[in-house]
Amino acid sequence: MRRKNRWKRTGTVLLAAAILGSVPTVGGGLITAAAAWKTPVTEFDEEMFSRLADNVLEYEEIPGLVEQYNTEFRNQLQSYYNNPDGTSGLSKEQLLGLAADLRDEAKGLEDEAEDREEEHAIGEAAYKEYQDNIRSLKKYATELEKAARGETKAGQTAVRELRLLRNRQIISASGKMRAYQAYEDQVKIREKKMEIAELDLNSAKRQMEQGLYSTADVLSAQQALNAAAADLQEAKTSCANGKRDLLMMLGWRYDAEPEIMRVPDPDPAVISGYSIEADMETAISNNYDLYDTRRAAAASFGGLDKKNREIRTAEDSVRMQMDLLYQDVMQKTAAFRAAITKYQTAEADKAMADRKYSLGMLSLREYLEAEVAWLEAVAAKDSAGLDLTAAMETYEWARMGLIESSNQ
Repeated sequence: MRRKNRWKRTGTVLLAAAILGSVPTVGGGLITAAAAWKTPVTEFDEEMFSRLADNVLEYEEIPGLVEQYNTEFRNQLQSYYNNPDGTSGLSKEQLLGLAADLRDEAKGLEDEAEDREEEHAIGEAAYKEYQDNIRSLKKYATELEKAARGETKAGQTAVRELRLLRNRQIISASGKMRAYQAYEDQVKIREKKMEIAELDLNSAKRQMEQGLYSTADVLSAQQALNAAAADLQEAKTSCANGKRDLLMMLGWRYDAEPEIMRVPDPDPAVISGYSIEADMETAISNNYDLYDTRRAAAASFGGLDKKNREIRTAEDSVRMQMDLLYQDVMQKTAAFRAAITKYQTAEADKAMADRKYSLGMLSLREYLEAEVAWLEAVAAKDSAGLDLTAAMETYEWARMGLIESSNQ
């Protein structure tokens, strides 16, 4: 027998109303950046999870590693899961549980109204009250489900902050990995210079034994070796510190020894896809700061006219900065191409030095100097490539909204 008692508001409904009363829904006009609010994390397939969990660090894995292992991001993500609507203090599971209770209550009322109508035991006014209460229950349930998905205004703000933190951590980790590669190049160069300094000291000692060098000459060679050793130690320390910071940011222990792959050379062909005018408008549409300005009350600016002026000024600032970033990409592209040309010349010189040394036409010192010249050309090419990668990524992040809307 279905229930015959008239429905009264239950504790579940009152709790839902209390929760949702402080969570206004968001109106229309959301900017493009709001698309990132659909989920706070990326869904990876098993193959990608396996790659992220191996003991090899690849540059393109950084976004996934940040989401899966970055401590700061994971802590904020857990806070979001514990309170996705940003106000109630209830977890996703608790919000969905309340919603399910309300839907059960609505179903019970529907069944009760149907029974009473079949039995002709309910008047038109009472039936309307049933329908109103059923709609209210379903409305509250829907709002609770939205809150569980982070779709309330506060929840959307929380997801937005998560995505912003994630992106900033990716930018930081990417910069650290590029810096680590530059440190590695410097270690190789300074190791080779250390070899030359050791060779020079040994040569000076032999020359002194033959009466050709003075003690001062040997002392000078020793000082040069000490300086080379200090330079090498400095590079090794920077490399070790950079490696530790990078790995800990991406979830490894401070003393871990994963294989760190080289950062890929940038692909200048990607730049051909840039359209500065269109990208300016995309950057404005996606800009995080501008979003906050647009949704703020006009009264906080001293009126609608002042708010609109503030928005126009910020939009002009974004356009100007995007143009500067685009010009920086162009300059870095030219520098990268020039570095490649010099590298190719150095490659030919190194091949010739290899042949001459194998034929006894070069001394060991001359060969080591040729190796230093080649390593410096490699480092210059790598540095120019890393600079171009950084410029391209900065431009692309700005296009996605990560650029200050003011020059102040």
